[in-house]
Amino acid sequence: MSGRLSIAAKAPLPGHVKTRLAREIGADAAATLYKAFIADLSARFPGAAWYVDPLPEWLDAYPETRAFAQPPGDWTERQRAFFQGAAARGEERTMLLASDSPQVREEVVVEAWSLLDSHDIVLGPVVDGGYYLLGMRGFHDVLAGVSMSTPFVQEEILRAARALGLRVALVAPTYDVDEASDLALLEADSAEMPATRAALAALRNPVLT
Repeated sequence: MSGRLSIAAKAPLPGHVKTRLAREIGADAAATLYKAFIADLSARFPGAAWYVDPLPEWLDAYPETRAFAQPPGDWTERQRAFFQGAAARGEERTMLLASDSPQVREEVVVEAWSLLDSHDIVLGPVVDGGYYLLGMRGFHDVLAGVSMSTPFVQEEILRAARALGLRVALVAPTYDVDEASDLALLEADSAEMPATRAALAALRNPVLT
């Protein structure tokens, strides 16, 4: 079955990305770190498309990427539009990966694709109740009415999937990087993320860098 991985991202503009983290480390530092996330994810998943906002500013920064625009609406509506548009993009299976968890390893995504051979939905949970990965075989409207950025997002999606009689699989949970307290976890996982490791070093030693 045809399929494609897409990564949800924002143009890395100060004040536009990682706004919660920016309140603690500053908007410029948060944008620099987010650029590192994009660099490491690009290296790990070179065949991925990018589902971005806003598209012109993204292409200014990354003109060589295969990118398409998120439509207007809240994040729930944007994700629904992404999955609803899969058939028009020629995708029988489709997967959306968050850019807030740059530590996600390639083998986890490979496992998620494999699970879609026998499941309708695959979900990668994060420890705060959200998710870093959502994949579907076909389109199933498990996001309708789901409020993002709450501790109950996973639960609501799983409840909707059960109500529709769908087969759901989970891959390994991880964390997303939203606050300064998450940076220690990220640093511990940064051995294979050279751009992120360098950005974290610059945060620790701003005078030296």
